[in-house]
Amino acid sequence: MRSSDHLTRRAYARLMRAPEAARPSAVRPRLAPMSALDEPAAPPGRYRKGVAKREAILEAALPVFGKVGFHGASLREIARSCGVSHQSLMHYFATKDELLMAVLRRRDERLRQHFDDEGGMRLAELVALAEYNVDVPAVISLFITASAEATSSDHPAHDYYADHYDRIIGSTSAYLAVAEARGWLREGFTAESAARVVLAVQDGLQLQWLYRRDEVQVADLMRLVIGTVVTVPTAQLDEAVRDVVAVTSR
Repeated sequence: MRSSDHLTRRAYARLMRAPEAARPSAVRPRLAPMSALDEPAAPPGRYRKGVAKREAILEAALPVFGKVGFHGASLREIARSCGVSHQSLMHYFATKDELLMAVLRRRDERLRQHFDDEGGMRLAELVALAEYNVDVPAVISLFITASAEATSSDHPAHDYYADHYDRIIGSTSAYLAVAEARGWLREGFTAESAARVVLAVQDGLQLQWLYRRDEVQVADLMRLVIGTVVTVPTAQLDEAVRDVVAVTSR
């Protein structure tokens, strides 16, 4: 066995020690999409109106939570903004906690289109995500505001955000483990430290973008940061990760 093959297998072993959610789909059970668990894709006719109303409430709640935060948001205000009564809103979401978590889960479902199934979170996907987010500023506002508030252990989204960071850091680290094994990380970086740096920069750039939207080019700056961490083009790393998944999944 060549030494490079040995390193590749070691990298994949590290990937397999990552949390299950961070592993590539080739080596973990495929979970049903969140939408399939939360609501029917094609509800019977008599329920369509209710599903549409639920969607309208979630659409209205997202910018409110993003602007004033969980503690500043009012269910009555959200109900007024989407043209339903307070009582009607509470029929769908009995508490503000429940509504916030539904908004966050819905955000996750919409972002899944940017995530590859193979080899963890790719760096190119993080750039694509940055490009997507600037077209929906309410999503960035929600993430920044709610994640800051949720550092308090009694916040309803505290566990959600703790798990979010564990999963995305684990997934990105799994992807970068292949780069580490092949000597493609800049000196001083490990797969985990590189993942934490890239993700921290992404969060910080999105915060800066909320203040200077015409000046801060999040996606372009993300590409520059990635270039300071990885010594090869991301396309080359993507191919290497796919090879590792293919070999070890036989």
